[in-house]
Amino acid sequence: MITAAGYELLITFIVLFIVFAIVGFMGRSFRRGDITQLHEWGLGGRKLGTVLQFFLQGADWFTAYSILAIPSAVFALGAYGFFGVAYQAMVFAFASLFMPRLWKISKEKNYITIADYARGEFNSIGLSLSIVILGIFATLFYIALQVDGLYAILGTTLLESFHILPTSQAFKEYSLVILFIAFLVIAAFSFTSGVRGVSLGAVFKDILVWTGLLTVIVATLYYTHGFTNLFSGMPSKYLSLPSTEALAFSSSMLGVVFSAYLWPHNITGSWAAQSEDRILKGYSLTILYAIPLALADIMAIAVYKIPSVHSFIFQLPASSRGLYVIPGLLVSLVPPWLAGLALLGIFVGGLVPAALMTVTVGNMTGRDLARMVKPNISPKGQTQVARWAAVIFALLSLALLQVIPMTYAFQFYLVGAEIILQFLPIAVIHPFFKFIRKEFAIAGIWIGSLVSIFVTLYANHYKVISTTLYHDLYIGFIGLLINILIVLISLAFPKKS
Repeated sequence: MITAAGYELLITFIVLFIVFAIVGFMGRSFRRGDITQLHEWGLGGRKLGTVLQFFLQGADWFTAYSILAIPSAVFALGAYGFFGVAYQAMVFAFASLFMPRLWKISKEKNYITIADYARGEFNSIGLSLSIVILGIFATLFYIALQVDGLYAILGTTLLESFHILPTSQAFKEYSLVILFIAFLVIAAFSFTSGVRGVSLGAVFKDILVWTGLLTVIVATLYYTHGFTNLFSGMPSKYLSLPSTEALAFSSSMLGVVFSAYLWPHNITGSWAAQSEDRILKGYSLTILYAIPLALADIMAIAVYKIPSVHSFIFQLPASSRGLYVIPGLLVSLVPPWLAGLALLGIFVGGLVPAALMTVTVGNMTGRDLARMVKPNISPKGQTQVARWAAVIFALLSLALLQVIPMTYAFQFYLVGAEIILQFLPIAVIHPFFKFIRKEFAIAGIWIGSLVSIFVTLYANHYKVISTTLYHDLYIGFIGLLINILIVLISLAFPKKS
């Protein structure tokens, strides 16, 4: 039986989701272009200004992962989980060093994807194919992370509205239907509107997320009477980072910083900008997101200070409690309609990057794979393949449900980032120093990726992945070091002028 508060929360959630879907479909008419051309569908015609770059980069980077999984890590691990705050403050500074250069090259030579860039700059179909395979594989890990976040929001909504526990069979049935509808919607407006639809959806999502995050921060601090009371009496693991964890903290943080804008969908979001200057302005504004998200991470500690939130969280299985920290604060401390607004914002915060990922996979399929199979495929043919590939990928990604315990969901991202980190020599070094030969680039990216995967499996004793560290070092750097050493062999075989 639904309660009055649950009804209010549910209606708000449903109505705003309908609005989100409408906004996504409206993208087709936004800054109208020939949507049959891949650069129009897949990059929005490279017409996004500073404001849309701000919203798209925010929606693209500050996702359900940031909003739910990092507080989850703080809740479960203590101060170590704050590595997410550190990388949020550094990601855009690093991206600013190389992305404008990549944008300029892609604009001049009409590259659509990073695989397209590799094919053109290295004259190598093999390197292009390698990036497509590894990029899509790693993206599956990222989408799995978003799915975990979506489950947490649905679990909170159904628990508050109908008292359906996330562990029940009814929840599994209802959530599967809801997620199918949600992914069908993003598949449909991705097919129809491409990056334009994702960009408008990002604006809508970010407004809701900012409202929800600021509300839960203010409400939590009001209830706990400020930061002093919030931290008082907490276990030491929440107050300081042991020196023994310093390497793990810093290497995990830098692993995310260096890999963040090597993800194919983040490159797509940046290449959709009007100019190099708009990219840099968008980055400089997007760092503002780190402020409320850093505060939200601190709010994870409040679970132990607020009885109603503590009761909500601890009725759930230990393996999934962490991702319910922020939703638990929302449903416990703010009015139901506002909780519904914020929960929908976080829910869409998983769908928007998922939509951009599907568009990016579509771009790589239509631009790169299709040309390998049919070299004379027309521009319109490339776009048609890309649009259907986006739909198929969106729906197939629903098969990626819970593979590891939800509280450690950030491991999804870190495993994928180990692979994406291997793109660094190609995307960051090569645009400035053109010494890398294609043979060593291919060997480096594959050996670096395979070594990273093998060491990860070894570090987890070939069981469930709960760590991406080996002797406290982020495993992706082991693969990257080997990758760079292989690439440097190119210096011994200078390219012919």
